[in-house]
Amino acid sequence: MIAASALIALAAWPLLNVHHSPAPAAPATPAPVIDDWRYRDRTIAFYERAVAQRPDDQIVARMLASAYVMRFRETYDVGDLWRAEHEARRSLRNQPRYNYAGEQVLASALFALHRFREALRYATDASVHQPYNGEALAQRASLLTELGDYAEAERLFSRPLSPRDRSPSWDVAMARYDEVTGHLAQAIPLVERGMVEVDGVFSNPAEARAWYHFRLGELQFASGHVVEAERRYREALTIYPDHVLTLTQYARLLVCEHRWHEALAIAQRGARLVPFPELLGYVYDAQTALGDVAAAARARDTIATIERIGNGGGLNDRLIALFYADHGIRLDEAVRIARRDKRTRDDVFAEDTLAWALAMDGKWREARIHMRRALRFDTEEARLQYHAAIVALHFGRREEAKRRLERALTINPAFHPAYADDARRRLGTREQG
Repeated sequence: MIAASALIALAAWPLLNVHHSPAPAAPATPAPVIDDWRYRDRTIAFYERAVAQRPDDQIVARMLASAYVMRFRETYDVGDLWRAEHEARRSLRNQPRYNYAGEQVLASALFALHRFREALRYATDASVHQPYNGEALAQRASLLTELGDYAEAERLFSRPLSPRDRSPSWDVAMARYDEVTGHLAQAIPLVERGMVEVDGVFSNPAEARAWYHFRLGELQFASGHVVEAERRYREALTIYPDHVLTLTQYARLLVCEHRWHEALAIAQRGARLVPFPELLGYVYDAQTALGDVAAAARARDTIATIERIGNGGGLNDRLIALFYADHGIRLDEAVRIARRDKRTRDDVFAEDTLAWALAMDGKWREARIHMRRALRFDTEEARLQYHAAIVALHFGRREEAKRRLERALTINPAFHPAYADDARRRLGTREQG
């Protein structure tokens, strides 16, 4: 994981005055889940044979590219994204004009490869020529949000879209925009509505259905609704047991609640599937808390190894930079990696990551510059608010620091395994649990 006259009128409004308030998701009976991931390889083999037999056919090349993207979502084999890019470009060579579906598949592969600006070119072409295509518009809006072009993203979201053309992808893209720009409460019902719709279709891939439960859980955790978030994570893993994104965020929830044994089990389960630096970071935190210093050191060293040789395209830059900064290790590397991430996508979280890495490396003046940019929407993200509080405190802005610490704990009292308790200590309040 988006009428000219209305657009012109809305463009004159202050950016944050246009709110999205969907109705609550209607109750629905989910369709049975199909275990389509079990035969993904056979599906891909079928299309590979078809492409070999008909290399000039734009449709089979596009279908193969789509299948590669789907398998990447299930396994996180980056090689599938490169293969998807190759086949999508073949499709576009075979039919250069009016091949908007091919452009969308190529944009999806490039998006996942963090080649955001290149992806935006194809997503924009598809959406401009198909202004009624909610999927194409959602893809374009999502890319604009990732790149930090919030004004253009808002212009897209402000245009009227008929219910027939609206899609769950559009709701998810709008939810991400609302989350980033400080309207977390509005983001949750959007994703819930998309989840209900996706769950109601029997033929939707299991991974896609699990993703909506994961994403709703992620937003619920971000807003401090921990019980509801855990329920959504469990639902996602029931739908697709190997959903690594869910295992990652479930491990985060458990670490933040200091449920160390459970956190370790979930994080190791996920890391056995895909060694995400974030997952290994939770392995490290749990093992450290449980006193297994040697095992924790191995997890830390594995993260460093991934950064050196297994971080193709910088896909894990932001997470690695945050791990180093949070744990006070390799701080010069944390800054270098955070700068690279910011060059890739200059959104508020890139600014926050760089600001935090700079602060932890003692470069406070530059950290303050980037933190101001990160706070342009006063985003309702507890970690960002905590980071801002610490930077403010360094410069003697005690009232601002107090306000931001209180805000972090109001948003999510369990936002971090160490920083939430530190926020309470600094405020002189009783620690949770």
